[in-house]
Amino acid sequence: MRISDLADDADLNIRLRVAGGEGRLARPITWCAPTEHMDPTPFLSVNALVLTNGMGLNVKDFRIWDAYVERLGSVPVSGLAFGLGAAHSELPAGLVLACEAHGLPLLELPPEVPFVLVMRHVEQVIAAERYEELRKGWELADECTRLAADGRSLAEVLAKVADVVNARVAVIDHNAFELVSAGAAHGGTARTALRLPSGESEQFRLSIQGIGSDIVLQPILGPVAAVIAMQLSHTLGSHSPLHSREAARFIEALYEDRGEPSAPLRRYALESGFDPDGGWGAVLIGGSVEVAPAKLRAIAWRARVGLQAGFGTVRFMEEAGLTTLLLQQQHAAADLIDAVREFFGDAPELSVIVSESGGLSELPLALQLARRHIGRPGVHEAPPADLAGIVQGLPSPGLVAMCERLLAPLADGGSSLRETFDAYLRHSGNSTKICDELFIHRNTLSYRLRKIEELLKVDLSDGEVRATYMLALGIVAAPR
Repeated sequence: MRISDLADDADLNIRLRVAGGEGRLARPITWCAPTEHMDPTPFLSVNALVLTNGMGLNVKDFRIWDAYVERLGSVPVSGLAFGLGAAHSELPAGLVLACEAHGLPLLELPPEVPFVLVMRHVEQVIAAERYEELRKGWELADECTRLAADGRSLAEVLAKVADVVNARVAVIDHNAFELVSAGAAHGGTARTALRLPSGESEQFRLSIQGIGSDIVLQPILGPVAAVIAMQLSHTLGSHSPLHSREAARFIEALYEDRGEPSAPLRRYALESGFDPDGGWGAVLIGGSVEVAPAKLRAIAWRARVGLQAGFGTVRFMEEAGLTTLLLQQQHAAADLIDAVREFFGDAPELSVIVSESGGLSELPLALQLARRHIGRPGVHEAPPADLAGIVQGLPSPGLVAMCERLLAPLADGGSSLRETFDAYLRHSGNSTKICDELFIHRNTLSYRLRKIEELLKVDLSDGEVRATYMLALGIVAAPR
């Protein structure tokens, strides 16, 4: 109920003398507070309607009226209803001026309208409004329960809630990151949130943005919050996959492939919404230790939603303990690994491997390589190739592309670094033979080897590293 409702009610015969500041007539009334105190503010609460006969304010000094109205405005109350009668036969001029100065709505009650009539009317209207809000809340909860029981997604349930409250509704985690949302903020940018019933390990809230000022959230959204919480718990803890059938078929085929692009792979990529000839990003999310399935799924979901803001195409596949994301059409120039790190700061126990591929022919090997590195906690970038990947990929165009990317950093040093690296690997690090072949001094060799380690970010004392790069050099140099 608002001040304007009282002024518009012809049966009460209440006269609006001061409209107050902008939007004040639309301010809700929460209760009526009859008082004759000079300073009633200790007994008032926000949006109370103050009722007074002015018995203790039979003064003509404007400053007293001004101080009185200023105190009411500090609460702030919804308005002031002044009853005419024994104390005042008409509204004090000082009170009218003070209400105009402080933007407080002022209602004039004729002598034949007792306070009890106004109080009873306000209480009846507020009770009817609360009943209506509760009815709407339980009807919404009942409808959303039916949607959930029919197998509708959490996004569809939220869309129904957003339609009822005419606002933007989202489920957010403890970091205020949106997992799923629906609707639009028609009423502005004001945002509030209700805590969803959940366990201590994973806490979620229902965020509402742009809701109209005439809607009381708790009665309407309180019942449906429990429905959303149950559906969220089922979604995060369920063994049923969230991924699409097309995405799962494509990613499964990639894991089974050995690097030779085939017609089915290209067709699966197109059916999943990808460009088969474009570049690829991949993010694999697993647990380095035993992680609750609900937590793993919630954080993987958060990463997927977040990455959709930076990539034109995002698809994923879930399996036990692992989620694989495939990405294309990156909007920003930032590194993929930098974009991924922000989603896992609060989950150091997860193992996240980031990989990039230049084409579809290279993608299967890159995914298999990234999968082999799942287990180390934290966010890490998969190496462009390893020995197992090279052996698995023999022979294939994808393997050639992978090896060329592996050796690409050496191009920064010109052809001399690659020649030196080749000689170093062929002669097993024998400096005499290397220097004789290349006609260089030992100091030059030492400098070049340090430069090679710096560019490739490897340790040449590692035998597997030397074997991997020796194979890569041979594959790139082989005639095709």
